[in-house]
Order: sequence, then C-alpha cells, then structure tokens
Amino acid sequence: MKPLAPRGRLRRPSGPLLDVALVHGLLGWLYVAAWAATRPDTLSGPLTSWLPLRRDTFGAVCFALSALAHLTRGLRPQGPPWRAPRGPDGRPGRPRDRLTAVLRTLVGYPLLLWAYLCVNSLTHPQTIDRQLTHFATVPTEGTAAVGCFAASAVALLALRLRAGDPATAAGGDA
Repeated sequence: MKPLAPRGRLRRPSGPLLDVALVHGLLGWLYVAAWAATRPDTLSGPLTSWLPLRRDTFGAVCFALSALAHLTRGLRPQGPPWRAPRGPDGRPGRPRDRLTAVLRTLVGYPLLLWAYLCVNSLTHPQTIDRQLTHFATVPTEGTAAVGCFAASAVALLALRLRAGDPATAAGGDA
C-alpha cells in the first residue's frame, strides 16, 4: 500500500497516469481534428447523446490534457520515484532541466495544431478567418496557424542551441 502524501501537499501524478493522459488525450484530440476536417458544420454538436459535451470542447480539453501530461513527464526526475536518480558514475544525477521540458512541449504541440489548421485550410478554406475556438473571439484560425508555426520554430531553435551549450549538453537532456 502506498503511503499517503503529507497533509496539505498534492501527490505528483504517477508515470502510468501521465502516459494515459498523454496518449489518450492526443487520440481524443485527433478524433475531433479528423471530425473538424471532414464535417466542420457539426463540430459544435454533442459528443454523444448521453454526455452533453460539445465535440470541439472535448477536443480542446484533450489537447490541453495531453500537452500538460507531456510537460509534466518532462519535468519529472528519471527513474522510479522511490529511488533518487543516479548518473553513470553512481553519484546522484541532476534533476531534469525545466526549460528543456518546456521547449520540447513547445516544439511538438504547436506543430500539431499548425498541421491541423493546414488540413482545415485545405478542406474548408472558408473558416480560415473565423475564430479558432468558441472560448474566445481571437485568434482566428489563420493567425493561430502562423503563431503556432513560429512558436514551434523558435522553440526548436532554442532547444538545439541549448544542446550545443556545454553547460546543458553534459546532462544529455536535449
């Protein structure tokens, strides 16, 4: 039986829980993305008859959940939680680099959103000037696509520049 976290402190999510959130969140979003590319006029309909949740809301929540799980996995120390991570020399290893974890998330997830918006611009170009989500009036799909492409490119450049920095390259994070 696992010990409970001290009172007032939240337990960190476990690796298996993060894996499920990352993979199934991404799959849920991909389902909605495929639906949006083929049937954009029905995107605001309910996900199922027994759950009054909009399909596009489900997709946005799944995407955010997957991205958050990816970031959280990148921030966790390597190895089992009951043992301190060790380096190749047997001494305690360094904790994971937070900036690298953020940059890795910013490389992949905006690029996924950009690819989705590219497909949408081909399958139904009339929506490129419409708002991206029903949550806010800005940005439009076109503006979001440009922003996602730029954010991913900048994050990838920063990640690769950090990999060439001897201070960060020694840990093998990048």
